[in-house]
Amino acid sequence: MRNREKTDKIERLDYSEVKEIIKILKENGKYKEYEDMISDDFEEHKVVYKLDADEIIAIAYKNNTIPYKLKEFYNWQEMNFLVEEEEYGYE
Repeated sequence: MRNREKTDKIERLDYSEVKEIIKILKENGKYKEYEDMISDDFEEHKVVYKLDADEIIAIAYKNNTIPYKLKEFYNWQEMNFLVEEEEYGYE
């Protein structure tokens, strides 16, 4: 038996799947919870995502995880800029 590398790459969802998941989350009251997670990620850790909030929420929900763990969707350039801005006082 060959050893396999772990390839659990999380992939983006198509528009209809995002819409359906967001609809489910709004109906069951979980949408606000995910929105709050994204807001907390920014406030506490300066996390900026490359995708819009609904797509991040849908991906996290579908993969049974939280937005913060979706590092492959971080906008690292923007995050570095925010950290430098905070650290050095750029405006």
